[in-house]
Amino acid sequence: MKKLKIIMLFCLLFTECPAKQEVDSLYIRYFSWEDYKQPHIITCNNFEDEMPYTEYCVSDRSEIDRLLGSMRELPKTSDTVFCVGCKLLFLHKGMIVKKACLNSEYVMTGGQSYLCTQEFMNTINDIMHNGVIVNRQDRYLPNKYGDEYIHGREALFSELEAYYAKHVPESIRKNGDTRIVVYCKSNKKGKTTKIERVRIYNTNLSDSQTKDIEQLIYRFFMKKVRWKPDETRMESDWITIYYKIEGDQGIIP
Repeated sequence: MKKLKIIMLFCLLFTECPAKQEVDSLYIRYFSWEDYKQPHIITCNNFEDEMPYTEYCVSDRSEIDRLLGSMRELPKTSDTVFCVGCKLLFLHKGMIVKKACLNSEYVMTGGQSYLCTQEFMNTINDIMHNGVIVNRQDRYLPNKYGDEYIHGREALFSELEAYYAKHVPESIRKNGDTRIVVYCKSNKKGKTTKIERVRIYNTNLSDSQTKDIEQLIYRFFMKKVRWKPDETRMESDWITIYYKIEGDQGIIP
């Protein structure tokens, strides 16, 4: 029995070693720290399919060690359900040895939940600032988003860009990238019946500017958009739209 315990302890130490001591690179997939609410939970597993994140690569060992050290100081908490807004991937020789998923309130890693601290978020923000962007998802068009539009998703986003360029002042359009998130419902005939939420993500905009654009996007999807008729569509079916309009120009060519 004693030998078995020693072997088990050795195996545990061996498997944990790369994650804690031999990490040579870090990828940060970041969407938002904001406490956003959505009709369904964005998890660690579906984050990449749901969120138009920006990916940063970090190879500075001192920065990685600083982040791991900050992570070890996080207070534990009971398991909880939360929407993921950021994902950390720690690698050793190209292999993922540790993952963490988090938002502004919680962190989940290694099967344990922790409370996210402002210090931890500040550390990640600093590291992202010094990291190398490897994926900006310049036109965020994952599978299915917008396919419900009667003329197809390319037509939907083209019309959305034209509407945005027509109604949003140039001074705002040039003020950085704007990410658009919409949750709405349609009846069987294709008419929008409900818009649960419109969210605009652009840290360069004021609260009033953000609210104005959210109202503009609301009107676009409620008044201008018609969806494909579908006899099997149910009241519980959501139409989900994620899209990013680049700054510095009105319409993406």
